[in-house]
This record gives sequence, structure tokens and C-alpha cells, in this order.
Amino acid sequence: MIKTIASPRYGKLIGWLIAARQARGLSLRELSTSLNITLTAVHRIESLERRLDVFEYVQYCHALGVDPIDGIKMLR
Repeated sequence: MIKTIASPRYGKLIGWLIAARQARGLSLRELSTSLNITLTAVHRIESLERRLDVFEYVQYCHALGVDPIDGIKMLR
């Protein structure tokens, strides 16, 4: 079994979140403020150094205005 953080599908999911952030014109700093987490944490998530848990993933999606289910469907 591939560790989640190294999975190509996980990378695709994070890429989708990055694209959503960029499409909304949000900087890493603006997103970190919205999520009430550090800029370093957002950077580590987007550079695949830190994994999102389910609760964080849902919060991340809501901060970006995307449906978490759409991302989950990509993992099938």
C-alpha cells in the first residue's frame, strides 16, 4: 500500500485545491488567515510535506468555495 502523501491521487487532489486557490486569486497568506493556520502549514500542505486529515480537508474546501465531494470523487 502506498502511503497517502506519496500517492499520485493525493497529489492530484492537492493540485486541485491549489488550482482552486489560484483561480480565486488567493495567496498562501490569505488562505492561511482564512483557515486560521500558519502560512508554513499551508505551504507544507501544498508542497505535499504535510497531509490533510478529513476535517482539515473539508475546512480547506470551504475556505476555497469548492465542494469537498468533488475532490473525493477524484480519488476513486
